Amino acid sequence: MMPRGLAWTVAALLVAPLAIAGPVVSVQDDQLASGPEADVDHRLDLLAATGTRTTRVDVLWHDLAPERPSAPRNPNDPAYRWNRLDAIMRGLSKRGIATVIGDIFQTPTWASASGALNAAPGAGDLADFAGALAARYRGDWPDPNGGILPELRFIEPWNEPNIGRYLMPQCRMVGTKLRPASPAIYAELLRQAGAAIHAANPNAQVVAGSAGPQGGHAATCRSAGDSQGVQLLIDEIRARRVPFEFWSQHIYPIGSPDTAPFFPSWNTLGALERRLATVRPNIPILVDETGYHTSYNRSHRYFVSEAQQAAWVTTTWRAAARHPQVALVTWFNLSDNPDWTGGLLRGDGTPKPSLAAFRALAVANPATLALAP
Repeated sequence: MMPRGLAWTVAALLVAPLAIAGPVVSVQDDQLASGPEADVDHRLDLLAATGTRTTRVDVLWHDLAPERPSAPRNPNDPAYRWNRLDAIMRGLSKRGIATVIGDIFQTPTWASASGALNAAPGAGDLADFAGALAARYRGDWPDPNGGILPELRFIEPWNEPNIGRYLMPQCRMVGTKLRPASPAIYAELLRQAGAAIHAANPNAQVVAGSAGPQGGHAATCRSAGDSQGVQLLIDEIRARRVPFEFWSQHIYPIGSPDTAPFFPSWNTLGALERRLATVRPNIPILVDETGYHTSYNRSHRYFVSEAQQAAWVTTTWRAAARHPQVALVTWFNLSDNPDWTGGLLRGDGTPKPSLAAFRALAVANPATLALAP
């Protein structure tokens, strides 16, 4: 009998490779950071078997700093719990996945008044943590297990700040009216965290935006993934002259990659590029979340068949390749769970047809993410 996971790995290898001149091919496994810690090695093996050489990893601040550090910019402060992230970074490097985008979110209970995971933290507290993270994974920090810890070159200070699930408050009362608040909150978080990251590792690349695609409208003062909501993020970042190297946009089209009309989609990416040009022309864009669900779930009502999902894996990268500013596309997620059925694997670990399609792309397009020009 073949070892666990090997049978579908062999099957994936049999698919003819497909080279596409365009963005880096990447996939994320959120179970690396949030699943059982005993499963980390197995999850790393599953991720490596996709053929990817680049991935995105959730950096869950709540878990890494359950108590307030007394010297928060010192990675050796005893309040920090780096063991799991060390194992992930070490394991990715060992498996040839050396390019990692680290996405910071989840506020520790001590860093906000409410103690909620999605509560906006103090900008200084986030900056302290981001500085410690960038220092520890600078590429020269001693590994407690011996040797040197790998470098985390690409860092996103927060995930989907325009969605209430990840950042609150989204709005505040101004006089008698509700007004969007999250764009200004996020811009200040980014400004301070980005400065701390660059100070700790001058070679680090700060990824801004991480803009979520939820369909709310900014004028309603709810979660806003429409073009107006993203414009507010850009306006606040430009007003503060926040330096960053990449913009991240999440795209989950309703319809095929070639025809989906609603922002954000591949057909509306030109509008995003024009908005970003007001900050800096030709900013490289990371679409570090995209995909299609294969059944109804609590996060997405729109879904397609497994066969359609597989066909649209290739179409997604072809659509992205039409935009030279798109430097990377990350499929989210590796595996299904009750809240998310957009995986390349079903919840029981068996492969969907999309796994073979993804692996063909990854093997034929082995480039990794380069530094921003």
